[in-house]
Amino acid sequence: MPRDSVPDALLWDTADPYHYLRLDRHRDHDIVVFGGEDHKTGQASDSHARYERLEDAIASRIPTIDLTHRWSGQVIETPDGLPYIGQMTDHQYAATGFGGNGMTFGTLAAIMIADAISGRSNPWAELFDPGRAAIRRGLWEYLKENADYPYYMVRDRFAGAEGRSQRSVKRGQGKVIDHHGAKVAAYRAPDGALTLRSAICTHMACVVRWNDAERTWDCPCHGSRFRSDGGVISGPAEKPLAEISRDESSH
Repeated sequence: MPRDSVPDALLWDTADPYHYLRLDRHRDHDIVVFGGEDHKTGQASDSHARYERLEDAIASRIPTIDLTHRWSGQVIETPDGLPYIGQMTDHQYAATGFGGNGMTFGTLAAIMIADAISGRSNPWAELFDPGRAAIRRGLWEYLKENADYPYYMVRDRFAGAEGRSQRSVKRGQGKVIDHHGAKVAAYRAPDGALTLRSAICTHMACVVRWNDAERTWDCPCHGSRFRSDGGVISGPAEKPLAEISRDESSH
């Protein structure tokens, strides 16, 4: 967008879900990052509509803006709302759970871990200790978040598949189909090539869902994401979606 169209500041509102705006200044223009429409991974079926609402919101505020990119990113949060920063084991340190405040907590993590490596005491070490009893501080939030797991595990296991045959999967589309009594994640590329993988998440065995806006398989239970070929994008899953053998996928 043109230079100086908005103040050089980090802005956010109090809506639910909230919107935020940040600025990246260049010599002859500014780049705006505008976000919002937050939702749990794998639990929204209207990703395209969410993008459209964001685009309408920023265009109404800055009519001269030129939209160039869009993407989804995961925000990792802890039960008590504070990140985990500190030593996990000998010579290994963690810094995670920033909850979207990476510029603040990333800087703090650098200070704290540098102190730990250097043997200096840090006044915040206990507060952010990865081994703290965080569940006790945020027990209700922890219970609410983890109620998703049994709900989606039971519902999706007993729910019918989206399709009954490979032919029901259109080009550029992903769909969970019933294949020989098993749920299979089927994706057909724009050139017609079909990729079949198990629809069972390799973390805790929930059924993944196709994210049409991102072209990914997302798990609604704990937020794992997989590429259309089953490869892991983000955890907690560490293994790709299982391949379907040639014999299993021949019909």
